[in-house]
Amino acid sequence: MRPTFLGFETQKRTLQVAQKSLDITGNNLSNTNTIGYTRQRVDLYAMYVSGNQSLRWCSETNNLSLTGQGVNAHGVSQIRDQYIDKRYRENVALEAETDKTVEILTEVEDVLDNFETDGLQYFTEQFFKALQDYSVEKPDSSEVATLACNTAVNLCRLLNDYDTQLKQVEQTYVFELEDTVEYVNGLLEDMNILNDRIRKELLNYPEGYGPNELYDQLNLYVDELANYGDIEVTKNTDGTFTVDLAGVRVLDGEELKTTPLIMEEYENFGQAIIHFESGELLNCQTGLLKSYMNMLNGNGVYATGNQNAEYGIAYFKSAVNEFAATIANTFNTANGADEDPVRAMFITDPADAVFTAGNIHVSEGWIEDPTMIGQVRTLDEMTGLYRYGFDEVTDELGNVSLQNTNVIYLLSQFENGDLKFGNAHDFQGDVYEYISFISNRLAQTITYDQSRYDAAVTTVDSLLDARDEVSGVDMDEEGINMLNYQKWYSASSRMLTTLDECLDKLINGTGRVGL
Repeated sequence: MRPTFLGFETQKRTLQVAQKSLDITGNNLSNTNTIGYTRQRVDLYAMYVSGNQSLRWCSETNNLSLTGQGVNAHGVSQIRDQYIDKRYRENVALEAETDKTVEILTEVEDVLDNFETDGLQYFTEQFFKALQDYSVEKPDSSEVATLACNTAVNLCRLLNDYDTQLKQVEQTYVFELEDTVEYVNGLLEDMNILNDRIRKELLNYPEGYGPNELYDQLNLYVDELANYGDIEVTKNTDGTFTVDLAGVRVLDGEELKTTPLIMEEYENFGQAIIHFESGELLNCQTGLLKSYMNMLNGNGVYATGNQNAEYGIAYFKSAVNEFAATIANTFNTANGADEDPVRAMFITDPADAVFTAGNIHVSEGWIEDPTMIGQVRTLDEMTGLYRYGFDEVTDELGNVSLQNTNVIYLLSQFENGDLKFGNAHDFQGDVYEYISFISNRLAQTITYDQSRYDAAVTTVDSLLDARDEVSGVDMDEEGINMLNYQKWYSASSRMLTTLDECLDKLINGTGRVGL
């Protein structure tokens, strides 16, 4: 015969566990719309019975023991799938990276303003047409020559405007990157504070369990941090999280310390340089930080120092600079500026600088005398000196006519297929082909990253759905659980009533004949 009150103890514990299960179900339902909340459950186990002989009764041969002691709970756990979390964080980094890359390149595209049709292509064609109109007129036709000079001025102004606007776009994202670095450092500090709270709270929990709500907040921070780079997360034995960013430990849960990012002054280097406080350079494989670095430091074949070979703002700035330099040097050389600087059609401001889109201008000599490009340099055999004048041709009758040979030669430079653009010859071909080349490269880069973004969005959405199926609160499922736990509680209560009736019979009815 078992101990009299064992059944009461068993059912009391059952009521407690049933009540706790109802409490957790109610907590899940209450947090249905709470961002970052992870569904919780009570982890149950059947009370085991020791095989020790001292716990048996009646006789040593009686195999009855204290079987049937009911249920108990280990604790309240969260329902999460670590594999889904890892995949989600990997793909959300790619989504954030490609989204920012497309955003930045689209702004570059807006600056260049239909590079091939309405922008640089258009103003280059206007310059070509003006020279063409001049070439069929007499070289001393100052009115037509002035129109040609004016179209060159417009082309230079467009290039100057490109340089200004591209620098504005660049500066905008430099500021954004500085704010992003500060935000990431703040995020790491918040995570470190949570780690400290979790470690202190864990003293009040059974082994393997902890403050679930604090873990929800910490996981939210980890999900947010995943947008900025490739991370690795480890849960330590003391319940804290350790996080590596780009292979460097930025959050040490066991030591309760962070390793912040440091961004050097952009103006000092002309490049985005970010390193950890511990000294390692940031080298993210994916994420927002990688996008910013690629777009600010991506300089294609022009890359130097900490720049890279991606096609970012730096590359398209260099491409426009290269166009300006090639145009200026080609036409200056064709007009004889290599032998005599006064023949320069284009100059820099300040003088003697390398031609860029920002400093290219039409020379004062050309503006003051638009027919300068219609004149040729000849050697005066009488004086031995060079002079400039119009190319005169005398026919058999002694009539003198002016030839526009120099302007015609200048025109041929537009179709010079041997022009080389860029370090390591980024492109070889004529002026118009280079414009198409840069336009196509920009469009192809945007299209490529847009396709990567679309694929990443699809993957992230599917992973979010999978995570919600595991960790999200399902109202229908929780409603069913609530009914089950309520029936469980009611049945256990009824069992207590039955045990009470049995005990009453045992106490008041035992040994009384006829009762």
